[in-house]
Amino acid sequence: MAALVAVLDGSARLAILWLLVAQLIDGVDGPLARRLLPEEATTRFDGYVLDLVIDFVTCVLVPAAFLWQFEMIPHDRYGMFVVAVMLLASSLWFSRTDQMTDDGYFRGFPSAWNMVVPSLWILGGAQLPASVVIVLLSILTLSNVEFAHPVRARSWRSWNLASMTVWIAAVVVGVVLAPEVPIAAQIAVIVGPIMIAAAVVARLNAPVSESSDHRLI
Repeated sequence: MAALVAVLDGSARLAILWLLVAQLIDGVDGPLARRLLPEEATTRFDGYVLDLVIDFVTCVLVPAAFLWQFEMIPHDRYGMFVVAVMLLASSLWFSRTDQMTDDGYFRGFPSAWNMVVPSLWILGGAQLPASVVIVLLSILTLSNVEFAHPVRARSWRSWNLASMTVWIAAVVVGVVLAPEVPIAAQIAVIVGPIMIAAAVVARLNAPVSESSDHRLI
């Protein structure tokens, strides 16, 4: 809610900081709920569904509003198409019944727009490159290319954790330095995604036995 209010108020930096806070909360809310909630609460509410609803708002809806509010995409039919593709692909991904493999990998890009969109904003790119990135990642969302869950993935765990740590730290630094982000800080923002991409490629090229399912699009 705080991130969405910040977007509507035109405060990009504050919105990104709140999204990062939500990202950290997302890492501990499940274990806390399982430990603290009384057992009878689970008979009325499905924690898995609730988690998906919250993640969709945080990871998809708020970043989509961010894209539009801060004119990262054109305010025309083309821009509306880009947002529509992002929302549609993410909706389908969140409703997948085969969302995760047995060894902790997401099937398809896991709609992590709460990290992608702030990174694009920090990089200060033009509308066309940002739109292309959104559409390409949306296509990957509907694929079976596997992306590691930072905590649950059994293989490459240290690498995956380091990738997300580097990415989050770089975004924090970029937000603090914005709007005049030096080139070194901009380069740092893409190091984490490059590390993640390397792990994805390694996963694609790994022997079939190392994965629980097919990895082809």
